[in-house]
Amino acid sequence: MKETSGRAFATRFALNPSSYAWLLGAGASATAGIPTGYQMIQEFRAQLYASETGISSREIDSSDPLWQERIDQHHERKGVLPPKWSPTEYSRAFEALYPSQEDRRLYIKRQVSKGSPSLGHKVLGALLSSNQTSCVFTTNFDTLIEDSATVAAQLLPPSDRSSVTLAAIDNSARAETCLRENEWPLIVKLHGDYQSVELKNTDSELLEQDERLRLVLTQSLHRFGLIVVGYSGRDESIMQALRAVLTDPVHYPKGIYWLCQDPTRLLPAVTEFLEEAETAGVDVHLVCGTTFDELLGNIADITELPPPLVSHVISSERSITPTPVTLERSPTLAAPVLRLSALPLLAMPHSARKITLDSPVEVAEIRGLLKESMTKAVIGLAGQPGVIAAFGDDEALCKALSPLGPKLSGEIQLDISKDPWAKGVIYEALIRALCRNLPLRARLQGRGHSLSVSWPHANLTAEAAAERRQQLANLKSAYGTELTGLVPGTTARYAEGVWIRLEEADGRWWVVFEPATFIDFSRAGKDADPTQSTLEHRKAEDWRRERWVQKYNPRWSAIFDAWVELLAHINGARRTAYRLPEGRGITAEFELGPRTARSRPSHDHNSYHVSGR
Repeated sequence: MKETSGRAFATRFALNPSSYAWLLGAGASATAGIPTGYQMIQEFRAQLYASETGISSREIDSSDPLWQERIDQHHERKGVLPPKWSPTEYSRAFEALYPSQEDRRLYIKRQVSKGSPSLGHKVLGALLSSNQTSCVFTTNFDTLIEDSATVAAQLLPPSDRSSVTLAAIDNSARAETCLRENEWPLIVKLHGDYQSVELKNTDSELLEQDERLRLVLTQSLHRFGLIVVGYSGRDESIMQALRAVLTDPVHYPKGIYWLCQDPTRLLPAVTEFLEEAETAGVDVHLVCGTTFDELLGNIADITELPPPLVSHVISSERSITPTPVTLERSPTLAAPVLRLSALPLLAMPHSARKITLDSPVEVAEIRGLLKESMTKAVIGLAGQPGVIAAFGDDEALCKALSPLGPKLSGEIQLDISKDPWAKGVIYEALIRALCRNLPLRARLQGRGHSLSVSWPHANLTAEAAAERRQQLANLKSAYGTELTGLVPGTTARYAEGVWIRLEEADGRWWVVFEPATFIDFSRAGKDADPTQSTLEHRKAEDWRRERWVQKYNPRWSAIFDAWVELLAHINGARRTAYRLPEGRGITAEFELGPRTARSRPSHDHNSYHVSGR
């Protein structure tokens, strides 16, 4: 298929603007502050994950690759939602989260209330009100286009303005009249707007398009070319209508222009349709590397608009007026002013053992075999069917995984900047390395990556107990309380610990730690009174909140110092996940810098050239 730029298309469009129809999807409203279809899919999947696992939705960052991987694995196991990137993913996830049509309508109403017209909407409104665009079809529920057209029309003399006809599912007869009597311009809301009693969101609703609106869409495309912006092609009913036009003798007389950032990301249904259109003799172009606002900005720059509308569109772009500013001149600080809870990660593994299995398996099955054989190892699915990355004893790993037909296949590279699975493997290995030979417990289940002070074993020798007290002495002094114990008034146990996060900044990776108090509730009472269980949870949360509200800056500084000592000094800066005999496998080795990151003024200063800063 031919590709063209937004500027080149704008030049062609300006020659005859009224010969094109527009089809807008959710992507066209993204810069207006309304979530795109993909963003809503991510939100639906995350909310369903939170509901089904009992995790607070506030703890979930659906933009984080690690959370995305966790959420995806959960839904794959459940098997309720279609595979990721499936055309029905949006509709199925929406219906699963909000089964009631009324709830879906209220959700849409809340989302569209967040938006205000962007530059693209203002330009399109100007084209409509000046009768330079004949019709706009949209799957969106918002009112941004018609609002923009109304505002633009009020800027024109009554004799020069065009009255826009708006048609949706519940008043489709308007669209038929407009088509029959050539009363343009026309805006058609193919799925309704948020005020409609009926909206099209679910599979069953999207399966069949309203016959009247479908006729208006197909008949219009016998007269006009088609510009598609921000539309994914997920609605089978609309894609069927677009394909149906190709069977008529006259179709898309001015061609099809499909706006996309990356042609390789188009859904198969879209690619197949465009290829069919090319075969049918339609002039098909992909308008690449531009957005809705950029495209309409180019169109406004080239197309002749009435002067009041030119001023209206230009005024929407924020003007910047230079203003003289008096620079402050005062002695600079000789030291950083803000301390960060981040240690530089000076070294980490860049490869792991590659093990191929006879067939793809779930990671839970692999972990089950390791646990059954008491094999210490870090493993992760390596993004390829039947391939895992592992740290640990080769011989022990092969023996534990023998039912799966394991084969040692050299090493596999770990790129945590690019591969979420690699970051997951590094996370687990880092947590295990930080806990090794210290009175710390790795917490790798459920929510993120963390570690906490371990509960002392009842059968500790006097020597081991003394070593434990010495290792935790500064941490206990910093907190001013016991590091583990029972939450008062409950059967829950608490332990002080830290959340661990890997972040890339200033050209290097950092281990960010965030102190937290972890509370573990007893699993013994599955048949216990639910009211009592809820009361215990509330008591524990109130106790934790009160515990942390009393920790002011001096206490925080001491806590940071104690955790840095424990994580990076007591057992040395170089840490390994497992101790292995020479040549028996690959272990994960890390090295942490000895000092936490600190902020600095935005200018250079001699204090930052001191060795070791």
